[in-house]
Amino acid sequence: MEIRRYEQADFAACKEIFLSNVPRFFMPDELDEFAQDLKRLGDPYFVAVKAGQVVGSGGYFCAAKGMGLSWGMVHRDLHGQGIGKALVQYRLERIAEDYPDQAVHIDTSQHTRPFYEKMGFIAERVEENGYGPGLHKVLMKRPPALS
Repeated sequence: MEIRRYEQADFAACKEIFLSNVPRFFMPDELDEFAQDLKRLGDPYFVAVKAGQVVGSGGYFCAAKGMGLSWGMVHRDLHGQGIGKALVQYRLERIAEDYPDQAVHIDTSQHTRPFYEKMGFIAERVEENGYGPGLHKVLMKRPPALS
């Protein structure tokens, strides 16, 4: 598997990956926000490519509270194969290189909370139905690499 920078030619594949994760991991109405974010990317965003196909994507950004992970996802049919873990590790390594003193934040759901806990993130707050009915927003933080 290769992880590389996102290109506009990856747009349709990333949209398909998003849709494969609706409604368990994303709400349908989040698609417009995701598509707009991809069209106006100013922050690093990456895709995972396996056998010539884009199978996952995710990025990161700098915010007032530290660094944040954005729009991480793997095609639903490929969950559990280590692609998501590789994408998160790749992004955390890039952040640690450039921002070693910054904590990393993520807003995720109750479904992916255990995955991020295994990656060193700690839940700070849960907003019931924060994304929509039955999809809770879990605000998580990973200490800085220099901690």
